[in-house]
Amino acid sequence: MSPFEPGGQHQSNWNVKLQNLEKWLKTNGDFTLSDRVILQDTQKSGRGLYLKTGKISRNEVLMTIPSECQLNFHTAVYHISQFNPKLSFDGVTCQDSTIAPSDEVDPRFQMYEILSNELVHSLSSFQLLCVYILFEWKILPHWNTAQSFWKPFFDVFPTLNELEAIPALWMLGTEETNQPLFECLPMASRVHAERIAAQVRNDWSVIEPIVKQWCNAFEDSNVSLTLATLYMHFLHIYFVVNSRCLYIQIPLKDSIHDNFTLVPYVDFLNHNADSEIYCSPQINRMKKGKYGLGAFSIVGGSHQYSQPGEEILLSYGAHSNDFLLNEYGFVLAENKWNYIDVSAHCESIIKELPIQDFLRKHDFWGEYTISGSDISYRLLVAIAAKVCPDLKKVEKFMLGYLTEASFDPAMKILLKSFMLDLAQQIKARIETIKKMANVDQLCANNILNIYQGYQMILQRHMAEMT
Repeated sequence: MSPFEPGGQHQSNWNVKLQNLEKWLKTNGDFTLSDRVILQDTQKSGRGLYLKTGKISRNEVLMTIPSECQLNFHTAVYHISQFNPKLSFDGVTCQDSTIAPSDEVDPRFQMYEILSNELVHSLSSFQLLCVYILFEWKILPHWNTAQSFWKPFFDVFPTLNELEAIPALWMLGTEETNQPLFECLPMASRVHAERIAAQVRNDWSVIEPIVKQWCNAFEDSNVSLTLATLYMHFLHIYFVVNSRCLYIQIPLKDSIHDNFTLVPYVDFLNHNADSEIYCSPQINRMKKGKYGLGAFSIVGGSHQYSQPGEEILLSYGAHSNDFLLNEYGFVLAENKWNYIDVSAHCESIIKELPIQDFLRKHDFWGEYTISGSDISYRLLVAIAAKVCPDLKKVEKFMLGYLTEASFDPAMKILLKSFMLDLAQQIKARIETIKKMANVDQLCANNILNIYQGYQMILQRHMAEMT
């Protein structure tokens, strides 16, 4: 389907949501969008921004999103303080709220009252946004007396089904069909997924007492929401936030992990391994509006868009497919940032304790990788230690006094055998995945894509060794 072809009822519903989003952005700040671009929802790439006409040059502003319409620690605190006047952070909380209790009381006056200064400040950006979005998006609609300011933004959030290619969700039990695929993940992906899942569980343990208090308060209303249901909503929200956050410095927070914001419209831009040449974000802290951290703009890069229908791309960073799958739920057909984490395989062939102790002593144990362009120095040192009984000589190599050629031909022979063995393991894993039944095919194809990328890396290096 062309980016400019309608897509039936789905496209009609999407157009309505998009119109509501644009109206909301225009109403609540200085929203600009170039008339040369158009937003479309396509079967191939999902939601994305495309060139409609003309051209886009370096430093040309494609869009500007006002600070009031970005969702981050500051704007969440501002909106919560409209219903909890005891919440007070200089320069952040609302000083002149026009919202007042009526005969039909907005439930947020009661529910946000438990969010004290100390509690809010102790929460990470992830934790506060999950709590806030959980109530505003998933709980508030059960009352007919109020509507969230953020509803137009929520309406274009991805569904949970659209996020279920993210492996950590398989671990957390939202998609039992894909759980067998987890065992087939490459080591780098599996470790990454386990780390995300552990963080999700930790964040839920922090906010669960707040959610339980809300559940107890529901008993005095007609709202019937269980803790189990709200946990599933929390998972949905967590991965919406994680897959769509963009960097911005949060003055109230100290950790680098807290420095992010959700930006409507900008989160429609898709990623490419070379997209650093296409577009980049800019933050104007002089344009803060009534509240927030500054206007968020997207400007053109060195690539000049000139072909109608060309997709406007934004760099998510220099990330491998393992990273992209775990953080965003997609992979690229070709990705120059791919690498293979061969730590487990390397460590399995170094069984001699003196060699292990030597590598640990010099901080060269583990973190062994092979990319398309090189074999990591750490791996070469480990292989040298395996083939050379003179560890003093290996230490000189470690310090840069010798080259790997000093250990040939033994090093080349072991490296080639090492990579051939890896290639056979990868081939076997690919065959296993292809034979799997009753798993989501998109998720299976994503993992196959990662392994096929590994094969290309190994083939390139083995060809150079012949």
